[in-house]
Amino acid sequence: MSRSPVLALAFAALALSCPPAWAQAGSEDPAALTILTSFPIMDLNPSGGSAHYMSKFGTGEMLMQFREDGLQHPWLLQALDQQSENVWVLTLRPGITFQNGKPVDAAAVLAAIEWQLEHSAAARGSIPLDARFAVTGDLEITVTTETPFAGLPGALAHEQVFPIFDAETVAAADGDWQALVGAGIYTGPFIVTGLDAEGATLERYDGYWQGRPVLPGVTIGFVTDANARILAVQNGEADIAFYPPIASRPVIEATPGLHFNFSTPNPNAFTMILNVAEAPFDDPAVRLAVIDAVDYGEIAEDVFGGVFEPATGFYRPMFPWALENQHTDLGTAEALLDEAGWAAGSDGVRTKDGERLRLTLMLNPGLPDLVALGNALQAQLVETGIEVELVGVTDIFAAMGGDAQSWDGGILNDATAPFGVPETFLTRYLGADGDRNFGGYDNAELEALTQELGMTLDEARRNEILARLQKILIEEDPGAFILTFNRDVVITNDAYAHYQPGFNFYHLSWETGPATP
Repeated sequence: MSRSPVLALAFAALALSCPPAWAQAGSEDPAALTILTSFPIMDLNPSGGSAHYMSKFGTGEMLMQFREDGLQHPWLLQALDQQSENVWVLTLRPGITFQNGKPVDAAAVLAAIEWQLEHSAAARGSIPLDARFAVTGDLEITVTTETPFAGLPGALAHEQVFPIFDAETVAAADGDWQALVGAGIYTGPFIVTGLDAEGATLERYDGYWQGRPVLPGVTIGFVTDANARILAVQNGEADIAFYPPIASRPVIEATPGLHFNFSTPNPNAFTMILNVAEAPFDDPAVRLAVIDAVDYGEIAEDVFGGVFEPATGFYRPMFPWALENQHTDLGTAEALLDEAGWAAGSDGVRTKDGERLRLTLMLNPGLPDLVALGNALQAQLVETGIEVELVGVTDIFAAMGGDAQSWDGGILNDATAPFGVPETFLTRYLGADGDRNFGGYDNAELEALTQELGMTLDEARRNEILARLQKILIEEDPGAFILTFNRDVVITNDAYAHYQPGFNFYHLSWETGPATP
């Protein structure tokens, strides 16, 4: 069945008028890079707020790094060894220093870990309560747990769990986060030398452990308006603008001097959280019908121009344990609703006991891609007799967790296996005591399997558990489902025409620079 949601987004004609700044004669270094992003970095508090964005811009680093192969690899660590089911040994790379010159040794790393466990809810929620971290060598930390903990590599790769920073300097700041600007508390190739509501200034750290960074510095501007970010690149005021609407692609690609680039597929997805505590989603048949009624191929190809990938299951196909068990099937959707007592009304919208089958879906209209997605869902679902009301909210988590707005579904941009760890989403969004279980989901089998998964190290058994979990979530008792798998998108000028956003939001590295003139 053919569907054609109408999308409209107009952009002014654009023209690049000045040459790349790095091409000045006699310059040994390229000019500092200017990036515009929609998400502000409020302060450098490592345990809250938005300081975790620093890892995206080449300032902060972690012990492990999540990569395109779906695995975690040593980053500041030289090795992560599992000595037994309950004992892991972390060995640091020698010779690394914080940007302020202090050594990154086992004592310093343990101090950062202990700071996070004391001050960060994300860290405490990601590590078993019985976990013990101890210095067992100048560059060695041993982690011991009473029960097996399969999620340790993922926790060490998570930017909000264990970022590595100079905890001594952080503690001395005593909550004065502005005092950390210029203090060199991180290990990455760029030092934060300025930070305010308008943006951040980064300077090259010449002592960086992997080599001298190409760029002398980076300016990050916080600009919420997508059109303003694009026009800044067009006018020569910025080199790269993050998070443009997908609908801007035809205009950008038709404009000399501008380039629309996107990354390899990342773990993030547009995800629908379902409110199973209230009608109509208290009936699993209605939830299953909605999953079957969505045309994932049309969303990926027509709405997002092939930049995003159609959802095929609860996890990205990059993971070896991902099942492709999510499909569009209008016939099955209609049969499920018929059997559940939802009869087609005179205007095509189904009714039951005098009530219309109407869904209230919440999304953040500040993200233009979500508006386009919501419009497409509205057009698609009505063909199966499901009426959709779209409600804009500025904070989707606060709205789903509050009492001010009745809702049936909340659309957000998140990963179901962040940093390669499926247990995180299952525990937070679908666990009975999850801090983001806004929809009241409660499935005893899923709860037990999630707990077993977190303690299971055997790969074959993990795959069995994950296969069963995916069948529950897509085929039996959904609490959330995926609408599309996403990529990061940027607009660049000619100097950075080759630039692609980094996998998992690692956008800058010590090797980042303009094309050779």
